[in-house]
Amino acid sequence: MRKILITFVLCCIALCGFAQEHLSFKGIPITGPMTTFCQELKAKGFVQIGTKSNVRMFKGDFTGRQATVGVAAADNGQDVFSVAVFFDSSDSWNTLVQTYEHYKDLYSEKYGKPIQCVENNPSNGDLNMFLMHELCQGRVTYACIFEAPGGVIQLSIEKEGLSNGYVMIKYQDAQNVSAKRQKDLDEI
Repeated sequence: MRKILITFVLCCIALCGFAQEHLSFKGIPITGPMTTFCQELKAKGFVQIGTKSNVRMFKGDFTGRQATVGVAAADNGQDVFSVAVFFDSSDSWNTLVQTYEHYKDLYSEKYGKPIQCVENNPSNGDLNMFLMHELCQGRVTYACIFEAPGGVIQLSIEKEGLSNGYVMIKYQDAQNVSAKRQKDLDEI
C-alpha cells in the first residue's frame, strides 16, 4: 500500500512540475541554496541540531508544537529539495491519530480535500498495544497528500522501532523534484 502511495506522490509531483512558483514552508520558498534557506529558518526561531549527508536538522516551533524539521538538499548538497516535520514519537495510538487528524483538518482547510488519502487500519482490536503493534508491523497505513501551490504536502503516521510511531509532514517542491527526476533520468 505504501509503495502505491509513494508512486502516486511522484506522479503528482511530476504533474505539478509545470507550476511557476515554489512550495513554501513557514513562508520560506523551498528553493535555492541550502545555506540561505537554513538562515531564514533560524531567523524564525529554529535551532540547528545536526547535519547528516545532505540533510540539516532543526528544532523549533511548528504551529505551537515543538517539532524536529529536516531540510534536505539535492544530490549536489547545495539546493533545497524538500522539508519534513517530525513530531515526537509516541507509544499511544490515540495521541498519534489525534495529531494526524489535527493536521489533516488544518491542511484541508487551507488546501481543500486531500488528492489522495489512505487510512487503513485492518485491526479488529482497539487496544493501544495491539494497534501500535499493527503499525510497527506495517499493517496500518495513515497517509494523505495535499496539492499546494508549487508542490505537494504529505501527512502520515510512521512507525518507529518496535512499539512507537510519529507523525510526519513532508513538503516537496514540484520544480525541484522534477529537476532531480530529470537529472536521474539523464544518468540512466
